[in-house]
Amino acid sequence: MTNRRQEILEKARKFFSEKSFHAVSLEDITRSLGMGKSTMYHYFPTKKDLITEVLKESASELYKRVNNHIDRSKPIKDQIKSLISAILYYYEENEEAFLLIYRERLDFLNLGEIKDQFDANFKTEYDQFFDHFYAMVEQGKKEGYLLDVDSSVILANIFGTINVLTLRAISRHSKVKLTDMIDDCCKVIMHGICL
Repeated sequence: MTNRRQEILEKARKFFSEKSFHAVSLEDITRSLGMGKSTMYHYFPTKKDLITEVLKESASELYKRVNNHIDRSKPIKDQIKSLISAILYYYEENEEAFLLIYRERLDFLNLGEIKDQFDANFKTEYDQFFDHFYAMVEQGKKEGYLLDVDSSVILANIFGTINVLTLRAISRHSKVKLTDMIDDCCKVIMHGICL
């Protein structure tokens, strides 16, 4: 990857994390980089191509971080804590990636197009990423460690807790570091909210 291409991707990540896909133009990005439109079009012929690459790169970085952080030989409890820890560390270091991924999920202006883009560009890697966690949850249920409820509910609990915590910390410019909240997240996720 050339430096110019990476420079475009980094600037696009910043723009798309601050505004929705529809509010950012290729001209905004080229102007901020001091380059001509033809240079942008050489690397990314359309805004859709650019956002797709930015999202793929961001999601791929997150998936790699999480997969490298989890020791699959450890008990499920430790794997869940590693999952929470890896994601919170990643989001703490990469706020723009969180905002980009989260904002893209909330861009309801064209759900059909978003689904088609997801299916064409992200589904395989996304499925591989989540298949591991579905298997982890199923194993935890078999061992009697996790509740015997639909695995999607357990994963929604894990990822929902992480996403809400991260969104709140970023939007409120919290002084508390995300990584300082790992143990609290684990307590709530693994033991529920009732005493």
